[in-house]
Amino acid sequence: MTKYLSKLFFLTLFFLASCTGTKYDYVSHGFKKELVKGDEFWITTYQRIKDQNAPYVFYIEGDGAAFAGRYRVSTNPTPRRQMMIELANMDTRPNIIYVARPCQYTPMNLNPKCSLPYWTDKRMSDDSVAAMNEVVNSINKNGKKFSLVGFSGGGAIAILIAARNPLVKDIITIAGNLDHAEFTAHHKVSPMTGSFNPIDYTDAVKHIPQLHVSGKDDNIVPAHIADKFTKKSSSPCVKNEIYPNVSHLNGWNKVWSQIYTKPINCKY
Repeated sequence: MTKYLSKLFFLTLFFLASCTGTKYDYVSHGFKKELVKGDEFWITTYQRIKDQNAPYVFYIEGDGAAFAGRYRVSTNPTPRRQMMIELANMDTRPNIIYVARPCQYTPMNLNPKCSLPYWTDKRMSDDSVAAMNEVVNSINKNGKKFSLVGFSGGGAIAILIAARNPLVKDIITIAGNLDHAEFTAHHKVSPMTGSFNPIDYTDAVKHIPQLHVSGKDDNIVPAHIADKFTKKSSSPCVKNEIYPNVSHLNGWNKVWSQIYTKPINCKY
């Protein structure tokens, strides 16, 4: 029991760390805030669209501030350290869309369905994935194939969207939680029984070019999780890479430009 609690405390410290930092000035970087309906949720997006005829790139946020204290679940999962939108700002492609997860940023009174399970056990549930997929489809008005970039739990969402959306062109996950059963077993915490597990969908997405990047110093979502996903995929389209001097939250801004500009295909 003591070992279990120490693991829970470790994860709680991670989520608290993800809440620190200053608010990102998205307006000065050309992003426009838009609420988009997805299933029964209003989802917050930040959009920088320069050419509506060009392909879209969707950046999917991580799990955010799931915990607010030592053993206490947060009442609002909105991340305060906005690493993902900072990476989105570095992307020079024409149409960049940051997509928050259900219940993040959006006022709770607009989302009566929001409750604690949606940022704990049900963060990758059918209705959560359906909401994110609907948001992507509604923004992708030109009907062209689009790219997905997902951080941590957002990496899981990217895989689960791709499993049901034929317009996904390619996927990059950053410290992606691609096997939440392995993740919870590794940290000795309760399993996410209300969520789909991305690793169960490797066959459905193995034809899609994918790059799964992990930080060598990441103690939250260790690199072996992406490696396990890649090996199960057993596909020339699915690759994983490990970056030194990068942890779960720190160091990605130093290597992101070289990652997202790298060709993602089924041949390299």
